[in-house]
Amino acid sequence: MNRRGCASLYPNYLINYSPMFDISSSKIESVVVHIIGNKLKEEDLVLSHEASGMDAPTEQVVWSYVHSGFKTPDFYQFTHPVDLEMNAAFTIARDIFNSPEKFLLKSQQLATLLYEGSQHPQIKSGELFIIYFKDLGFDGLYGDAIGLFKSEKKHPFLFTEEANSIIDLFTYSGINPSKVDKACLIFNESEEDGYKVLSVDNVNKGEETKFWFEDFLKIKSRSTDFAKTSSIMNMAKDFISLDLNTEESLEKPESIDLLNKSINFFKENESFDLDNFSEEVFEDDEVSGKFKSYAKERQKDDLVVSESFNISTPAVKKQTKYFKSILKLDKNFHVYVHGNKEWIEKGVDDNGRKFYKLYYEEES
Repeated sequence: MNRRGCASLYPNYLINYSPMFDISSSKIESVVVHIIGNKLKEEDLVLSHEASGMDAPTEQVVWSYVHSGFKTPDFYQFTHPVDLEMNAAFTIARDIFNSPEKFLLKSQQLATLLYEGSQHPQIKSGELFIIYFKDLGFDGLYGDAIGLFKSEKKHPFLFTEEANSIIDLFTYSGINPSKVDKACLIFNESEEDGYKVLSVDNVNKGEETKFWFEDFLKIKSRSTDFAKTSSIMNMAKDFISLDLNTEESLEKPESIDLLNKSINFFKENESFDLDNFSEEVFEDDEVSGKFKSYAKERQKDDLVVSESFNISTPAVKKQTKYFKSILKLDKNFHVYVHGNKEWIEKGVDDNGRKFYKLYYEEES
């Protein structure tokens, strides 16, 4: 009998490695898997009492799983409103870094902490992978790291089983190594202010992400160029699309033009200055002043965007996709606008039909 399993589904050319990672000298020291049920629904917590074994093909797939979780240097740090020592996830992580030989015990404590907090009906059960890395590299940061990966969605896979010249086809539900649900990567760096932490929740969005980020891990954004660039780009988008549009009743082409100017500023400059950005994008002194006040009111004490900082290229790349420069006209037309709003005219014909008139020099 010859069973072709999961590892055979992912040949080398299908395994994607993120350029943000450098694993040339990295090693997966240990992996422990626990099953986390929903305590409110009286589902079980199943703790492993030994580390998981892996063959070489499986380890390669695990590396792919790790890489697929983190695409940008969006760093967080552990926090607590009273004292960092009261953040349980932080203290357990510190214990692991200080005493790696206690990794199994401490992984059980992390799993228990997550289980005890899983008391909302929307929290899904799943496997929790806890991994200890030696010398992991990410975006120029190198050191030991702890990975937490919670898998909540099962995906169907096919495999074959061969016996007596008959090959049967079966299906099973498993974890797709290219789709991370929830994940956290804690680097043994900057312990004094809560470590450098990467975290994602690809299952829940908006308010629902609070459980993973705020209730379990209790982390907040670090004041990095990536965080500042992301924050000010979001502010610019919201100011143009929501606040300014409500106040000034902007025509859609004018709104798109301001969004395009914002994007171009971040793409064409290496550093951000609030005065320069406001004056270059909005031009009108009154509108420029309104945006500067808007940005200063919404910045956080630990994420100040009214001071100069270097623009993060990965942040610009990530945020650009949220800047929509499309005119959607009923269900018939989508017009992509990249500039020159003065080449667009809006009007109404004698029959009351609305129209846009577009001017151009070349057709391609």
